[in-house]
Amino acid sequence: MGRTRREAHRARRARAERRWPLLSNLIACHFNQDFDIVYGSLEGAIAAAAGDGSIDHRRAVLKEWRDWNAVAEGVEDIRPLLDESFAIDIGFRTPADARALMTLIHDGLLAGVKAETERRRDG
Repeated sequence: MGRTRREAHRARRARAERRWPLLSNLIACHFNQDFDIVYGSLEGAIAAAAGDGSIDHRRAVLKEWRDWNAVAEGVEDIRPLLDESFAIDIGFRTPADARALMTLIHDGLLAGVKAETERRRDG
């Protein structure tokens, strides 16, 4: 990668970190090159990400995820966007695989927030 391209990549990453700091951190922590060692599998990393932090933190991550998704909605292949924005280190075979992961992250966070909200209401 040439110097100009590296600098552009870093600039896009910095913009993503400013715009979606919680989502950027969640992805960097759970979906880096060691995700399979730390969590055992991609499913394990998704489950860990979905339960990470307080309910308010997870709600804030969901808000950032929705904002990110609005940006990515019209993008056919989000793999470069994920790499540039979040330095995600998963070798997606297809664009659908990348989209599916982001949907699973969202759905896991949402399910966790809903379950905890119900527990608090009932308990």
